Amino acid sequence: MFTYHCYGMAGAAVLNILTHLFTHWSIRFRAYASTAAIADIDDGECVLVVPVKFNGSTELVPLDRRIVKEGITETEELSFDFRRQRFVYDPSRHAFEKLRFPDKETFEFYGKASGHGSEAKQLAAFDRYGPNKVDVPLPAFSELLKEHLVAPFFVFQVFCVALWALDEYFYYSAFTLFMLVTFESTVVGQRLRNLKELRSLQTAKQPIFVYRSGKWELMPGESLLPGDVISIGRPTSDSSGSGGDQVVPADCLLLAGSCIAEEAVLTGESTPQWKSNIGDEVSSESAGRSRLSNKAHKHHILFGGTKILQHSGDKAARIRTPDGGCLAVVLRTGFETAQGRLMRTILFSTERVSANNAEAGLFIAFLLCFALAAAYYVLVHGLEDPTRSRFKLFLNCVMIVTSVIPPELPMELSLAVNASLLALAKKRVFCTEPFRIPFAGKVEVCCFDKTGTLTSDHLLLEGLVGDPEPRPPPPPAATPAGEEGGASSKSGKRVKFRDEPKELGKAKAGGDLDADELADPHLIKDPRRFGARATLVLAACHSLVQVMAQEDSKDKEKEKADKDKADKDKSGGGKEKDKEKDKERESEVVGDPLEKAALETTNWSFSGGSTGGGGGGSGVDMSFSPDRRVRATLLHRFHFSSHLKRMSAVLRVEDDTPGLLGASPYAYGDSPAPGAVPPGPAATGPQFVVVAKGAPEVIKGLLASVPSDYDAQYRRYAAEGARVIALAHKALSPDLDSTSVRALSREAVESELNFVGFAVFQCPLKPESEPALKELSQSAHQLLMITGDAPLTACYAAARVHIVTRPVLVLGHVEEDRGHAGGSAGAREPGTEPDAAFVWSSPDEAVQLPFSRVWDDMLKVASEYDLCVSGDALAHAAAVGAADKLIPLCQVFARVSPDQKELVVKTLRAHGAVTLMCGDGTNDVGGLKAAHVGVALLTASEGSKKKKKKDKEKEKEKPVVKKGQGTLKMEEWMRNNPGKPVTPQMERWAKMIDQMEGAAGPMDADLPMLKPGDASMASPFTAKATSVAPVTDIIKQGRCTLVTTVQMFKILGLTCLSTAYSLSVLYLQGVKLSDTQATVTGMLSAAQFLFISQAKPLEALGPVRPHPTIFNAYFFGSLLGQFGVHLALLIYFYRMALAAMPETDRLGSDSEFKPNLVNTVCYIVQAVVQMMTFAVNYVGHPFNSSLVENRGLFNSLRISAAFLFVVATEIVPDINNSIGMVPIPQNIKAQLITLCFAAFVGTWHLERLLRALFPAPIPPAKGYQVYAADVKRLQRAGVIRKKLE
Repeated sequence: MFTYHCYGMAGAAVLNILTHLFTHWSIRFRAYASTAAIADIDDGECVLVVPVKFNGSTELVPLDRRIVKEGITETEELSFDFRRQRFVYDPSRHAFEKLRFPDKETFEFYGKASGHGSEAKQLAAFDRYGPNKVDVPLPAFSELLKEHLVAPFFVFQVFCVALWALDEYFYYSAFTLFMLVTFESTVVGQRLRNLKELRSLQTAKQPIFVYRSGKWELMPGESLLPGDVISIGRPTSDSSGSGGDQVVPADCLLLAGSCIAEEAVLTGESTPQWKSNIGDEVSSESAGRSRLSNKAHKHHILFGGTKILQHSGDKAARIRTPDGGCLAVVLRTGFETAQGRLMRTILFSTERVSANNAEAGLFIAFLLCFALAAAYYVLVHGLEDPTRSRFKLFLNCVMIVTSVIPPELPMELSLAVNASLLALAKKRVFCTEPFRIPFAGKVEVCCFDKTGTLTSDHLLLEGLVGDPEPRPPPPPAATPAGEEGGASSKSGKRVKFRDEPKELGKAKAGGDLDADELADPHLIKDPRRFGARATLVLAACHSLVQVMAQEDSKDKEKEKADKDKADKDKSGGGKEKDKEKDKERESEVVGDPLEKAALETTNWSFSGGSTGGGGGGSGVDMSFSPDRRVRATLLHRFHFSSHLKRMSAVLRVEDDTPGLLGASPYAYGDSPAPGAVPPGPAATGPQFVVVAKGAPEVIKGLLASVPSDYDAQYRRYAAEGARVIALAHKALSPDLDSTSVRALSREAVESELNFVGFAVFQCPLKPESEPALKELSQSAHQLLMITGDAPLTACYAAARVHIVTRPVLVLGHVEEDRGHAGGSAGAREPGTEPDAAFVWSSPDEAVQLPFSRVWDDMLKVASEYDLCVSGDALAHAAAVGAADKLIPLCQVFARVSPDQKELVVKTLRAHGAVTLMCGDGTNDVGGLKAAHVGVALLTASEGSKKKKKKDKEKEKEKPVVKKGQGTLKMEEWMRNNPGKPVTPQMERWAKMIDQMEGAAGPMDADLPMLKPGDASMASPFTAKATSVAPVTDIIKQGRCTLVTTVQMFKILGLTCLSTAYSLSVLYLQGVKLSDTQATVTGMLSAAQFLFISQAKPLEALGPVRPHPTIFNAYFFGSLLGQFGVHLALLIYFYRMALAAMPETDRLGSDSEFKPNLVNTVCYIVQAVVQMMTFAVNYVGHPFNSSLVENRGLFNSLRISAAFLFVVATEIVPDINNSIGMVPIPQNIKAQLITLCFAAFVGTWHLERLLRALFPAPIPPAKGYQVYAADVKRLQRAGVIRKKLE
């Protein structure tokens, strides 16, 4: 009775412990056990928060109640904090919603912003929004370790260790426990290092002027509140301690003035971004009532964490700033800023599971069936023996069931994912969501942006086409303005871009027409021959800004001292020249590479960087002709919009050319153009003109008259790969004044324009693009291009990178030729036009097919041609419900907006395709986030490139020899022991320690914490590279990780099945392992699992793909086949040893371990089975390094094989005696070696045979091939007559 009471008390204690632990493991259980659901929110005390998938786990958070004052009224506010975000209860909707910040108000509201007018309002705002901090708390080591030690798997592992200890396997239990605690301590240490690094990266909020209670105050950045009006700009000195850069402390909206900001830390965009004020929107009655949108109005918003490179204040602002900075209003603070959201992603997107949880659960359920059968067998046969210990019987049954979930499973999966993160980090690829790495191994469709991703963003202006007023050729003796009369590389060698066949996907019939295929009378390459008006558009219609370079104060002081010293030895003339050089060196023009290329080619110069559009900015943007006699002053700018696909500017042109009579040719051309305002009395003075540029099909709809060959000209060059920009010009009435000109609407400015030519830009492919995409194409990936560029240009580039491999058709608007599609006047709402308004046409328009949304018609076209869809056509297809069918059939998407990029990727995902998207992180953000695997290319900003170059130069000038710890210790000993000689042994030790430190140094930084600058908000993967080459690295690593995960499941499955048999049938017969045997086997197994996770991917991608899931014929066929061989081997040798062993040596199941023949033979067979499992199931080529190349695993298997051979042959009998073995009869020994080798050969060939018989499915290269059944149906019906690929 006492025994049963003890069992009852032990059971109650275990139940109590499990209940307590379940409150840690399951938040829902904690909620069920400690809380009750209530109907009235007023009675609530806590909230159960369930986040979306892959964004962390469910949490039970306390409900806060606070009194909120609004004027004289006081109300109670219910809220809770979750993952650094605050959610407030809305009584009208009876739901919690994220705390609303004043970031979606009307422009009229922001235009009247005057900050917090009283201390009461400040306190109310502080209570509501809290301090402006992005803090990362640093928990204690013990607290984190406790969190890990009560995790379900760890508790289960400790439980298994306790079971082995109860079965008297003390050494094995101690070794396993030590390994588990060490692993968890290492993980905790890594987490603490990551958190410390993340804390150290928080940029200190610099003091900033804040307008409160009607006066300016200098306040710390942490005290900013939403609604504050601030003065922000780049510091004029280094007092900020930020190296001359002002880090934006919060998300702000510019009210007056303008800024140039570097946003590479958030978006990956290396080009500085122009930030203009909201003056235009406030002054416009219709725009003033519209609400602020983060996406549409991002050019007005300064995002937290970005740097201000330059600013231009506005002295005429409604509230004048005290330090000449820009006037801005704070929109969001803390973790709601752009930088805060990125930090939150890094902190809380922490899923580390490398395999599908559902798959793992089903697989464990499959193994559990075998374990339960084995446990039932032991229980039934054990109860038949009344002398058997019930405790030992129960213990054995529990051990059988728990063997289904290997204690090392979470450790092995963590090792596999962490090894992948480490390998990617070494290749400068950083991942914020590690669970996506195995998705990269399953990728079927790869989508790429074009400009800046596949092609270089450093453009060259090749020349001008269609200029109505070209100038005569210059005298032969004159030095060309540009080498060889056009844009050239810095070395003077022309870079050709039309070096491919004109007909996409077809071979060229004839020979070369010209050596460089550019010699034609239509293309004017010499910029001195460009017409005056075309030159003015190229030189003055842009959004470029001039940034003044600033250096660290110490460097500036040193350079100034050196300069002053050098000036003493120079003459006055030399000083003047140096001043001019210094001025050029101190400033640089930054902005769109296309606009920079146009400005450089025309040889005009530029100065300024003001708002240029509303707000009355004090800065002035001016463009100057090479002789500086013609000056174009910017009065108003209408910025480029991806939706409108154009930009325009209003200029005041002053022409002081000697001998000029009448109007300036920059205003009216050689003769007034049709429709232009005739020269009036003031024509020789300053004249107002409009300059515009944009997509040819868009500008066409804004022209007063369209040349007859307009379409033919631009399409010819676009089809040959050029980026073609249409240029337009218009002279305004001389009766207007500057105020009237600034008040003109965009519609009035961009109407009745005069065409002045097409600018033809070269956009060369990056050298890595073609090899990378060729490798992807050959490795069974479907390739797509999604770009904002023109369809013909996109198709040409796609043909060069293996995306387009057949004749191509472009789906566009039939009225595009008449100037309607894209024009502001003729544009129609998507879906309001019939399908007949769109047509499939080839680049040369030789083939034209009507568009039909009928599935069979679309499939017929897709089966015969590669397809390109324009943004307008895609919008129409989406509006009429045909996009879902059209998108999977196309290869190129051109002239698409950022929202349409996201639509394309989401549609592909909805069709079941595992999708990868690669872009430069700006307009591609939607697509990058929507893809399974988003890869943002994060190129270094110009500022950081220059700083890095300067630092390298300094290092060369002043070499620093870094001494290791060994050398330092030896030198310290020499100082403390003067006169004593240094022995050779001491020198060798010092050198050895230095070498060890050097080898360990890089390892410390192998797996750095993700941080702003390494990762961007754009996507889960961020590659610090300028090309698409990292995409292949990510896919290789993804395949390697996927294969490693699947083979780990198979190895663990085979191990569990063997263990279940050993613990059931063999246990009943008294077969046991000694403590030493179990420890040796466990150590070898742990080492082999470690080495499997260290497998490296191959350098080349192959067409063979890994199985995306474990539920397939190959996996289970291999698993059950190998288990059958292992089981037969165990049964055969068990029976053979049992027959040869004397009856007196037999042991009962409850007996203590005692060496005998059965134990000896079964131990060797079980160890051989374990070794075979690792050797046979290691996949190797074509996904990762082979077994021989994985030196760690190969050597550990060789050591295991050698050890088992020595033990089986009894070459060294002392080894056998030390681990509890007895001599083996010669006949058993011979069969043991022979049959074990035969089993290895058999399972090896079985595994390879099943891999060959059941390969992973290979996705088709083209979208239409997915619908093979429909294609065959159309072929049988005679609809498709061509023989398909």
